Amino acid sequence: MNNLVDNNKNSLDIEFFQILQDRLSKEFQIASVITDVNGFPITKPSNFTEFCGDHTRKTELGFKKCMLCDSYGGTKAMLLKKPIVYKCHAGLIDFASPILMGDKLIGCFLCGQVLSEKPDKEKFTNISKEFGIDSDVYLDAVDKIKILPYEEIEYIANFVYKISSKISDFTYYQDVGMASSKNLKKSTEEFNLFLENIEKTSSSIDSDFKCTVKNFFLRISDTLFKKFKVDDDKISSINNQINSISYETSKIDTKLKETKENFETMTTSLFTNKK
Repeated sequence: MNNLVDNNKNSLDIEFFQILQDRLSKEFQIASVITDVNGFPITKPSNFTEFCGDHTRKTELGFKKCMLCDSYGGTKAMLLKKPIVYKCHAGLIDFASPILMGDKLIGCFLCGQVLSEKPDKEKFTNISKEFGIDSDVYLDAVDKIKILPYEEIEYIANFVYKISSKISDFTYYQDVGMASSKNLKKSTEEFNLFLENIEKTSSSIDSDFKCTVKNFFLRISDTLFKKFKVDDDKISSINNQINSISYETSKIDTKLKETKENFETMTTSLFTNKK
């Protein structure tokens, strides 16, 4: 499969975003998958819970309800062009975070399958009966679901949105090459500035959790810059090529103007001699 998926003349680096998704899921113990603008998965699901993957989604009714919730979250986030946090039909917390390249929508993170508080066992027992799942097995799977404070879920959702869009901008400018060298350098600088400012955001979030988020994204940025190595020499070389092409183009324009003037002079002379 081609690592670049074209979407409205933009590209999403599937290989890198799969790495980002896998690491995100492992670091924060959340489920995650990325879809295209039409809602079709373009990455392999990461860290789906036993509750969702092995039980709820394995039933016909549960699967239909899960698909409706995924569609709701992804569609709303992409329409609003910002992340949203919502409860699924079974009471778990999910979030959808759109991936933008500039102002163009190119995909969406669907993450979650977590709880924000201790589960209501009676409620989940009723859900198991609705889906025809053994209650004891279902409740055992519920006990394995990660519990995260709601504020932390929102925090992760916002940073997934910001970092994924900045990565998209970075990889886009790297791929289009020479004509966007200044934008590429600017995108690199903005990416580094974003990482430096993580700890200054949202005073209500625990500082240790902020540090965990920052360290995670620093590791992701290391992977990004190893894959798309950009340095001043490369930027300088690209700019020199641009200047060289501009100079050659200018010379051609000058020659064309001279040829046109010579032709007009010659034509005027011919008509004058005939008279």
